[in-house]
Amino acid sequence: MKTKRLISGTIALAVMVIFFTGCQKDLEMMEPSPSPVQASTATTDMQVNADFDWKTMKDLQVEVKSNTKAVLYIKSKTGSIYHKAMVNYGETYHTSFAVPTYEKELEILLAGQSKTIPIANDGITVSFQ
Repeated sequence: MKTKRLISGTIALAVMVIFFTGCQKDLEMMEPSPSPVQASTATTDMQVNADFDWKTMKDLQVEVKSNTKAVLYIKSKTGSIYHKAMVNYGETYHTSFAVPTYEKELEILLAGQSKTIPIANDGITVSFQ
């Protein structure tokens, strides 16, 4: 029984020694990687056209005319909801919010009806019957 415990302890010790010595990196053997050519990252060094628009968001005014009381959803074609509101019967609902400049059209949902409206200027007017 004593020899069995001695053999188990010796095997465990050998495994631990192999484990701890085998996981070390040999830093002398590693060669340093060549450094990439340093490019200028200062914004003052950038060359950009004078008519370039730096904006990433666009302010948009939306007007929705409704003949029913329902929840209004204004969302992108990919399903991102930009605005959600309750619209009352017979009222014209006004709102403004920002959308990414890459958006070219919005989907407007009201009372089971859906309309896809192109974003032409800063304003959209939609009527639901």
